[in-house]
Amino acid sequence: MKIFLTSAYSSHSGLDTLRRHIPLDVVQRHQACDNPEDADAILFVENTQFNDIFFKQLLDHPILARHADKVFMYNEMDRPWDVLPGLYCCMPRKHLVNQRHRAFAYLSTPNPFIENIHSGDAERQWLYTFMGSMSHACRRPIMRLKNADGYVQDTSDFNVWQSDAREMQIRGRAYADVVAASQFVLCPRGIGTSSLRLYETLEAGRVPVIISDHWVPPAETDWEFAIQIEERRVSSIPGLLKALSGEARERGDAARKAWETSYAPDTLFNTLGDSVESLLHTHSHHQHVRASTHLHKWLTTGELMTRTAAQRLRGH
Repeated sequence: MKIFLTSAYSSHSGLDTLRRHIPLDVVQRHQACDNPEDADAILFVENTQFNDIFFKQLLDHPILARHADKVFMYNEMDRPWDVLPGLYCCMPRKHLVNQRHRAFAYLSTPNPFIENIHSGDAERQWLYTFMGSMSHACRRPIMRLKNADGYVQDTSDFNVWQSDAREMQIRGRAYADVVAASQFVLCPRGIGTSSLRLYETLEAGRVPVIISDHWVPPAETDWEFAIQIEERRVSSIPGLLKALSGEARERGDAARKAWETSYAPDTLFNTLGDSVESLLHTHSHHQHVRASTHLHKWLTTGELMTRTAAQRLRGH
C-alpha cells in the first residue's frame, strides 16, 4: 500500500519521527509516496496542537476536501474525540468505533536511556516499581502500597514544561535505572487511557502491569505477557506479582519480542501501514464526523482546561 504522510501544521514531531523510521523498515509491505493523488491512503500525523486544540486547520485542509474517502489521522491526544477516522493512542473503549478507529502505540518515547536497558545486565532487585505524578486517581493507591520488594515514587513536583535539558537528563536516567532494576513495571493510566511508560517497558524487556479500565489494546500485539489489573484492585498488586515472580523473565522476554515485532524503529512503519490498511477496508467515510458533533463530549472531559493550562506553563 502507498501512503502519503503529512501534517496540517508546521510543528509535527510525530511526523518527523515516522519519516526517520521509514528507511529502516525491514518488512517493506508499504511504501511512503510523495503525491496524495497517487496514494492509496493519506495519513495526517498530528501531535496535540496547543494553538488549534480543535484541529480546525486540519479539518479545513484542502487535501481532506479532495480526498475524504482515503484520509486518516494519527492522534495522540490524552482525551481524544473523533476528529477523523484513524489511529488513536488513547481512545477510550466506550468511544472506540471499530469502523473508524484503531488503538495504536505512541510513535516515540522521549527517554533515550530506555534503549540501553535490554542489552544491560542490571540486577532486577525490585518486584515492582512505579515513578510518576498523580495525574489520575488510580495512581494514588499505588503510593500507599507497602511492600519491601516494591519501589514507588511520586514525581508530581517535577514539571516537564519548566525543566532544562540537564534536569531532564538526570530525571530520565534515574527513571531508566529504576525500570532496569524491576521485574514488573506498574503502568497506570494518566490523563489518557494509555501511557508512554507502557511502550518503554516493552522496549526495556520488563513486564508491564496495566492499570487502566478503559484502555484498548492495539490489535497487532498478543498482550498475554502483560498483567492487567482493575483500577479498583491496586491493593492486590504485591500479592499477585509475588505469585507470578517466577514468570517475570519469560514474560519480559515476550514483551521485548512484541516491541521488536511491532514498535521498534525498523517495524513501526509496517505496523502503522497495516492498521491504516485495515481501516481503509472497513470504515465508512459517509459517516464523517465534524468537530462540533462530539465537542460537548470532549469538553466534559476537562481536556480543554488541562491543555490550556499546560500551554500557559510551557510559555512561561
